[in-house]
Amino acid sequence: MKDNTTRVERLKDDILNGPIIKTLLVLGWPVMISNALQMLYNLVDTYWLGKIGKVAVAAPTVGFPVVFMLISLGFGFSIAGVSLVSQHTGAGSAENANKAAGQVIAFMFVSSILLSALGYLIAPGLLRTLMGVPEDVFPKALVYIRIIFGGLPLMFLFFAFRSLVRGIGDMVTPMLVTGSSVIANMFLDPVLIFGLGGLPEMGVAGAAVATVLSRGVASFVAIYLLFSGRLEIKLKFHDLLLKLRWVKQILKIGLPSAIGQVGTAIGFVLLMGLVSRLGVVVVSAYGIGQRIIGLLNIAIWGLASPLTTMIGQNIGAKNKARASLTAKKAYGLSFATLMGLALVVFLLRRPLFQIFIDDMAVIDAGARFITVFIWSIPFFGIFVLTSSVFRGTGHTRPPMIMSLIRLLLLRVGISYALAFGLFGVNMGADGIWTGLFISNFLGGLMALGWFLTGTWKERTIEKTETEEALSEEVKESTETASLSGS
Repeated sequence: MKDNTTRVERLKDDILNGPIIKTLLVLGWPVMISNALQMLYNLVDTYWLGKIGKVAVAAPTVGFPVVFMLISLGFGFSIAGVSLVSQHTGAGSAENANKAAGQVIAFMFVSSILLSALGYLIAPGLLRTLMGVPEDVFPKALVYIRIIFGGLPLMFLFFAFRSLVRGIGDMVTPMLVTGSSVIANMFLDPVLIFGLGGLPEMGVAGAAVATVLSRGVASFVAIYLLFSGRLEIKLKFHDLLLKLRWVKQILKIGLPSAIGQVGTAIGFVLLMGLVSRLGVVVVSAYGIGQRIIGLLNIAIWGLASPLTTMIGQNIGAKNKARASLTAKKAYGLSFATLMGLALVVFLLRRPLFQIFIDDMAVIDAGARFITVFIWSIPFFGIFVLTSSVFRGTGHTRPPMIMSLIRLLLLRVGISYALAFGLFGVNMGADGIWTGLFISNFLGGLMALGWFLTGTWKERTIEKTETEEALSEEVKESTETASLSGS
């Protein structure tokens, strides 16, 4: 692991002083591969469940927004990890970076146990009342999400690990750990779904069990690495004892992000409720379409994660000008890339749907979804990158507010109005697809405007030991000079 340490040290220097675009790409390619591997979870599930039928495909589709509503809390608090670790790393305090890592791991594990129990209890009510899941889909969706909730602590541990390690600039290790998990999932999916090798046929439940078990592989590997000393972060057991000072800082940074993520998840739940009212064909088209769109999100998050790290470390090092230039170059690269990818997906929309299902009604509905929605993705890229800029320095309230406006006010509100004739225009599925487009377009413009205010440029970490020592030296020198002069 010496080579890994040397590589991370070299990247730290590039983050603060090297060529910006090259550093973004060097940091970004492992994240893109990680996200591509992450997408395989859903794609593999969809592929095998598609062999059973559209109801099996629809079950995880309608269930995922409910799962995401609680998982989003884990995403939110993991932001505190990458923000604290990246800023302390940029400020030159490895000790505080380790302390922050241990506190984030402990905090997220405790919270995940509570959320796991809560999710199991409220799942039926959410599926029936909030989302209006079709009766033929409800039993399978309920089984799926309850199994996923049972594995929530394993997911949270991996979320924390990924954010903490990326905070120091190591994007390769999370990629490798994710890869091991995906390989396990690819093997387990057909075995558990169809009952191969003498095992019982579990169907949709098998896909959920495969996901939990494979996530478990990633979590155990992650914990071993954090305690082994093979990474730049090295945890000790006393680092896991929660301390009020750190918990307050985690909550200060992580809570607004968690609220924003939950608001986003609620928006997806409400949107899924609207889609569900239009029948299983539209639900299946939307579910497969979202997985295809997810391929473009690989490029978005491939820039967003390294951007968070670079912004956090440069602001931690008090280099505001470089942080601003980094963000602007990331915007340009993202928009150009996503426009090209959107064109490719648009041209291949029907063949892409045919990979997953041979139902022509679903393929027609899905092709229409892509036609309307795909062109908003470059603006969604701007939205995500702006959120990453703010989160990198621990300013998580603006992303929270922007997320709530984009998802609840714009996306759900406009989709409902257009799809169900609120203003006398009843567009059905086209109304929802149009609402998705408008929310991304306006959300991107709103985010860009907020970035230009520059309110993200102030650090949110406390002084490091090094800075405090330097301050004392300056103070002592000043006092000595003052006494000499008098």
